[in-house]
Amino acid sequence: MVRPIAFVVVLACWVHCLAVPVFATTTDDPDVLARRGKPIDGNGTEMPVLTLTKPEGGWSTSMLVEVAGSCSDTTVDPLVVNINGVRYYIRTAEGAFSRKFPAAKGKNTVMVECANKAGVARATSTVESMISPVPLKVILTSDTDSTYTDLHIYEPDGNHVYWAKTNSPSGGIFFLNQQDGSFDQAGYGPYLYMHPAAPIGIFRVDVNYWPGGAVQHTLANLDIITNEGLPTENRRRISRPLARPGETQTFAYVITRGNNLPPLVYVPGQDNAATAPPGLKEFDEKVKSKEKTEDMDLSYLQPSDEKALRESVTRLALLQARRLSPLWESKQRDCSGLIRFAYREALESRSARQKQKLGIPGMLHLPSLSEYSRRLFPRYPFIWEVGQENDGRPRYGAFADAETLIGFNFRKKSRKLDVARNGDLLVFQKALEDDQPYHLMIYVEDRPENLVVYHNGARGDEAQVRVVRVSDLKESPDPIWMPSTNNPHFLGVYEWNRLKPSVPQKS
Repeated sequence: MVRPIAFVVVLACWVHCLAVPVFATTTDDPDVLARRGKPIDGNGTEMPVLTLTKPEGGWSTSMLVEVAGSCSDTTVDPLVVNINGVRYYIRTAEGAFSRKFPAAKGKNTVMVECANKAGVARATSTVESMISPVPLKVILTSDTDSTYTDLHIYEPDGNHVYWAKTNSPSGGIFFLNQQDGSFDQAGYGPYLYMHPAAPIGIFRVDVNYWPGGAVQHTLANLDIITNEGLPTENRRRISRPLARPGETQTFAYVITRGNNLPPLVYVPGQDNAATAPPGLKEFDEKVKSKEKTEDMDLSYLQPSDEKALRESVTRLALLQARRLSPLWESKQRDCSGLIRFAYREALESRSARQKQKLGIPGMLHLPSLSEYSRRLFPRYPFIWEVGQENDGRPRYGAFADAETLIGFNFRKKSRKLDVARNGDLLVFQKALEDDQPYHLMIYVEDRPENLVVYHNGARGDEAQVRVVRVSDLKESPDPIWMPSTNNPHFLGVYEWNRLKPSVPQKS
């Protein structure tokens, strides 16, 4: 008799526990709220009106189909777009939206949804795409705004196709996340890779996670479509959460085969390991070997970004001699602080608001760097390497003194002044000064003479940002500050280690 009673008690408790509603903990903490994400529905209480102006029907020879229109509820951002069963998000601006998405051979059905508190408005259109069948198409999207979920494809010959290398020798094409004329925006995607004549062999599909701000997780959705537009068309979706900043996961392998055999898709960790196609381990080793060389280039700014950075660093530094920026904190105003400030602000995205905060004239042009430049730093805006983590990875911070700057972040180019370029550092050392033995100057080319700009290191009324001609520095009455190979206090010309070496490093 005891057992049935015990069973009833346990069952009653179990039912009671199920009946108790569970709510998320309420909070006003903006950081916590940001981590929870935001609903995509709008706040309107009237049924939205959705107008779809594109596609207009008919036919097209483009590999992309444009989706455009407007939603009457301007608080809805983003909208949901479904094309041939693949879901995307599309951003809105005052209710308007416009975006190009990958098309498939034949009939493409486009459905857009605009949802708010009153309900969901839907609009549908079709377009016939007169394009060739696509043997391999890979589409990556995410469910979170303000994050990057980057798509990386490794082709059978080991070539790496991704946001910085969008075409491969074999014909693979990578389409960046483009919207409203802007490339590679953070957010929902999509990133698209396609190969019109996929070579036989193994393709590896990796996804890299690069969050922004307080966002600490996302759900990545990968759609792999093989033989699109043919009777043997196959589709597979892989969804995985990503949470660790900088992590890269291999989502899938695609094995293309000859003799009209359909491609195979293998998902590690999801498919039975016993069914893994042969050769995956050997392919990974080949990719790893090529990555060792490639990683060297990936750690540097692109040439156009390097040029923009050098120019912006020097202009920002020179401006401090006229008027100190309110964004340069008073406690940070010394010789190394000028370096940190100029490089940090040079990397920032350009806007009228940024210029206003910097306190610089609106007409002054500061060359802008691409979004790629900021993605070199796993913990941006912490751009300075300040040591190592326990696992050996670099540790980044917002502050680095002069010794840390030249020890971890700038490399020596030469003790000869003729190798100096815009934004390079001239480094001096007073060996008998224990407190602040290093002094740093920023080199400036052709203004119209070569200059150096530096903070004199003083405090209070004596503190100054000075601009001196290099020709005058060479004739300095104090020989400590002569940038000459004969001066033991002159350590040499140093270059930021995020710039590809322009000359061999010299002693």
